[in-house]
Amino acid sequence: MRILLYNPDNGVTRNFMPHLWMFLLQALTPDGHEVFLIDGNAQPMDEAGIARYVLEHNIGLVGIGAMTRMIAKAYRMADAIRAVGVPVVMGGPHVTEEAGEALGRNGGQRHADAVALGEADETWPKIVEDAARGKLKDIYAPVDDFGQERKPSLKEYPAIPWDEINLDQFNLVPKRAKRTLQRIGEGWGTFRIIPMESGRGCPYGCEFCTVTGFFGDSIRFRTNESVVNELLLLKARARSEGGQIAVFFIDDNFAINIKRTKSLLRDII
Repeated sequence: MRILLYNPDNGVTRNFMPHLWMFLLQALTPDGHEVFLIDGNAQPMDEAGIARYVLEHNIGLVGIGAMTRMIAKAYRMADAIRAVGVPVVMGGPHVTEEAGEALGRNGGQRHADAVALGEADETWPKIVEDAARGKLKDIYAPVDDFGQERKPSLKEYPAIPWDEINLDQFNLVPKRAKRTLQRIGEGWGTFRIIPMESGRGCPYGCEFCTVTGFFGDSIRFRTNESVVNELLLLKARARSEGGQIAVFFIDDNFAINIKRTKSLLRDII
């Protein structure tokens, strides 16, 4: 099955880097499926365009992640995709809080065939398997045997295949400036900002922020080795392309554990 992971823009602001969730879910997709990535900030597309894309590429499932500021665009794109017969699963902070809205249970239009609540590290492989069998459920949630929400450990973090993923749409070097930069010095054929996480969660629960509600109030960390290996993979890719890659740590509280932060930074150095 061919799968499209789509991150919408909100029509107002533009992100300077892609969202991590697309790359993470691609790494978590079971073998035997082909994954395509489109970030609306880097590759603008309207409803007609995305409907045409899924048909031309024979897409069998579309995953859309969105925060509240981009949910209106996300719903419009989901509607266009479902109108041509392709199922849509939606996730992210907004849908987690308003699952009934996405599923049309609040009196409005249904926008998604299924929703993934919370972190989808555990549920995504199951979603793909169910979609391939034509048996999608309405709601997927990571819960234990007692029905309590289960947060994934980051100790066994999936290896994102940065050496294989097509990152062409995320090159920040304008085509007209590429030759000029190359004359100035080698290594500027491409420039990309890549998101990376070393931990998730926040204990503070600020009323204006969704992080604690979505990722939980306990901090979970990746191993230093996992983070360093990912950095080395990105570094090798930049060198092989004659370009530059900057890493942006998207942790909600990167330095909340000072001892751990110093340990990680020493290993990175």
